[in-house]
Amino acid sequence: MNRELKNELNLVMTPARAAVLADHRSTVDVLVRVQAPPQPEKDRPARGPVHVALVVDRSGSMSGKPLAEAKRCARMVVDGLNPGDKAAIVIYDDSVERLTELLGMDERDTLRRAIDSIGSGGCTNLHGGWLAGAETLAPHTGTGILSRVILLSDGRANKGITDVGRITEQVAQLADAGVTTSTYGLGHHFNEELMTAMADAGRGNAYYGQSADDLADPFQEELALMGALCAREVELLVETAAGVSAKVLNGYRRGARGGWRLPDVAYEGEAWAVLQLIVETGTATAGEVRDLVKVRAAWRDLDGVEHETSRESLALPVMPAAAYAAVAEDPLVRRRVDELTVAGMQQTAREAARRHDWNAVNLALAQARQLAADNPWLQGVVGELEELARQRDEMMFAKEAMYSARRVSSRLAPVNECRDPGDMDAPDYLRRKRAQGKAEPRRRDPR
Repeated sequence: MNRELKNELNLVMTPARAAVLADHRSTVDVLVRVQAPPQPEKDRPARGPVHVALVVDRSGSMSGKPLAEAKRCARMVVDGLNPGDKAAIVIYDDSVERLTELLGMDERDTLRRAIDSIGSGGCTNLHGGWLAGAETLAPHTGTGILSRVILLSDGRANKGITDVGRITEQVAQLADAGVTTSTYGLGHHFNEELMTAMADAGRGNAYYGQSADDLADPFQEELALMGALCAREVELLVETAAGVSAKVLNGYRRGARGGWRLPDVAYEGEAWAVLQLIVETGTATAGEVRDLVKVRAAWRDLDGVEHETSRESLALPVMPAAAYAAVAEDPLVRRRVDELTVAGMQQTAREAARRHDWNAVNLALAQARQLAADNPWLQGVVGELEELARQRDEMMFAKEAMYSARRVSSRLAPVNECRDPGDMDAPDYLRRKRAQGKAEPRRRDPR
């Protein structure tokens, strides 16, 4: 099935200032956006099959409302899949049980009954549960199939393999084989370092809910995202000119092609990175136009076919200090750079909270609030952390700070994003939430 014409990506580069400072070692921040096309109104290409293994923690701490809500969300995923999709149900406590094999949607009732049968049990063999889900999917991967383990836990791995490095190594190996992983944490006690590391290694998404009532939001987002993907395994490939070096401020990892690995891209959205170019002293003379960088994006479409954008070049005039200072900053680039700076401050505040140093937490948040003064969404993000800091809720503060920093620095953004967060009508995967662990109102049906 050829989806090429529907899924072409566009690459846009915008410097913070359209100039280079002469006679100094200087930096040039460049916003690089990899943009998807609009959602097709007609002749929308059918997405490929989605294979999902729902892996549900049924340990004793999940008893009552947490398990009931987890089961409701699992049913929501099963009900939201398309006729050509498949799902399997795996549960785990100190042992692992595969309730169903990978079943098509003609057996949806069997999947629902399996979910309804789940009861609470003992400890938390998180790795064993994840592995059973991944091994259920692995024999059925193939071109055009999105295979994803959806792992839910409210606790810390305390049975089986518990080492983060060993677990994420296996998760990455399965991702290379075509089985991706998304993770869902619940409550105060899950290990956010493990859950986010698994999602990163597994090329999936990391979500959490502060309470059982907050779980539906991330599940709805995942469903919407899986249904709207148009490009996977996206990488940013960068070639700098002589005397110029580059780093990506978002903290993205390197991918298989040697570029920086961006999030998968969905219709109406853009994956983005801030590329910081360092121009060495003596390599930029006033009056010349300085070649800086060439950038292209590579990705696979939903049929597994490789694509690349054309190579885009950036060259800027070199100016003395007075003329350089008079060049206005691009407001969108400035906003994204500020967001990345605030994400770093969130991580600083998180580390301070883990040390119980609330003075350092408050200082980092005060600096973040000052930087967010002209960004209403970012103000709301900082406000949520300030409230948790007032409560001295170290565990929940640490989780919200980690997930929020991760989302701020790697989120898909709307192609035409404005300053004010009036995007409640946007697809769930493009909404800017103030708190990652809390449900927020929406104006539209998520599907």
